[in-house]
Amino acid sequence: MSGTTSSAESSFVVTLLRPIFTAFGITDMQTMSFLIRKTAHFTEFAILCALGLRMSVEWFGKVRRALLLAIAIWIIAPCVDESIQLLIPERAGMLRDVLIDMSGGVLGMLCMGAWILRTFRSR
Repeated sequence: MSGTTSSAESSFVVTLLRPIFTAFGITDMQTMSFLIRKTAHFTEFAILCALGLRMSVEWFGKVRRALLLAIAIWIIAPCVDESIQLLIPERAGMLRDVLIDMSGGVLGMLCMGAWILRTFRSR
C-alpha cells in the first residue's frame, strides 16, 4: 500500500492507543506512529518465523533441516519486504527495518523452538 494509506492506518491505531502512550509520557504523534509501525513489523516477523520453524519441523521431521529453512525465511523475507517497498510510492526500504524484522524473527524462532523442545520431551 502507498505511504499515505499506510499512514492513515497507523493514525487509526495511534488514536486508539493514545491514552496508553500518554500514560507513559509519550505525547508526540510521530513517535507514537513510529513505535506502532515498528512493533507491528517486529510482531509480524516473529509470527512468520515461528510458523516457518513449526512448518519446517512438520515437513522435514529433522531439526537441523527445519532450522535451515527457518533461517532462510528469517533472512530472505525481511529483505524482500523492504525491497518491495522501494517500488511503492511514498515508501522506502530501510536497513533499520530489516534489522527490526529480523529481531522479531529471532524471538519468534526462539519461542517456537522452546515450545517444540518442550513438546518433544514430554512425549
